[in-house]
Amino acid sequence: MNNQCVQSQISSENLHHINTKRPLQLDECYNPYKFKSREIGYYPYIDIVTLIKLELQSILMNSENKKTIITDILPYGSRILGLNIDNSDVDLSIMYVSKTSVKDVMKSFANKLRQSQVFIKVFPLFYVKIPIIKCIHKNTGIYCDISFNNMSGVHNSHVINYILSIDHRIKPVLMKLKIWAKNIGLIDAKGFSSYSIYWLGLFNMQVMGILPPLHDLQKSVPEILVNQWNYAFPKNKQEYIINKQETLNVSDIFNVFCTYYLNFDFDKFVISPYTGCPILKKDFEDVEKLPEELWRYKQFYKENKECHELLLLNTKNNKNTKFKIYIQDPFQHNVNITERVEPKIFNTFINACVELKS
Repeated sequence: MNNQCVQSQISSENLHHINTKRPLQLDECYNPYKFKSREIGYYPYIDIVTLIKLELQSILMNSENKKTIITDILPYGSRILGLNIDNSDVDLSIMYVSKTSVKDVMKSFANKLRQSQVFIKVFPLFYVKIPIIKCIHKNTGIYCDISFNNMSGVHNSHVINYILSIDHRIKPVLMKLKIWAKNIGLIDAKGFSSYSIYWLGLFNMQVMGILPPLHDLQKSVPEILVNQWNYAFPKNKQEYIINKQETLNVSDIFNVFCTYYLNFDFDKFVISPYTGCPILKKDFEDVEKLPEELWRYKQFYKENKECHELLLLNTKNNKNTKFKIYIQDPFQHNVNITERVEPKIFNTFINACVELKS
């Protein structure tokens, strides 16, 4: 059996999350020049992500040893997409090569961050799906998530950034969805991530015809493989055969979102942004019935079918599904990006859609 089957877990109490004290407004998106530097000798107004990246780079690059070499520090996530709100985290991935284990590298870096006093409340999380160091940038009070060799996260952000360029309404729709989800407690350590909320919205726009399936974006584009999954996307804007629904505004699309998911049969279907359409769960039990576009998952299934924890439905004997909602990761097709959503949060999502439609 594949040794990847045994994956350690960590209690949600160890994961920080921010409780919004007041409802957020749609115009509270990130202004990169809003932060005024108080103590650090950079320009009076500076992009927060650049500020934190430069300080992290200064701390770690000056403390490198022969066993670990940092090759780059790459930002990703909501802040570089302009989809963030004032209290959004800064997400950074440290790209490195090392002769030591990831855990030892993380311990070493965490100690350097503590010693610098530029970052406080430094807390490494080793036994999670993507090991990270959580900390707070002392001078700004901004929470930071520092991951390691996380090229999938970086590519995810690049792809979403490209998608935002396809239609001018996409970005405000995603911001509206995120603020709505934050205000009602959907985005939580035991609920949705911002990333999964984005793909709920993007998938709905795929079904509406405003966006193409991700599979179409990857056509005729050279592969970018991370492990065995393809993260490629076009570098230049292209035209796609889609129904742009140009008469619909942001509020209209948001209303369609609520109607669509109120009528969606979550018990029977998986949300698949890669194919741009719902897929029957039972087809993941007999993978030959899956659309041809999912050939990578079919191959993965055949190689790992005895290791249920690695499969999309993540159930033993394939009898009963474990989660209330399944959104297939757009790139890593064996991953459910809503696997942490507890039934209580899922019910809150459905009830909130009902309230908006009533």
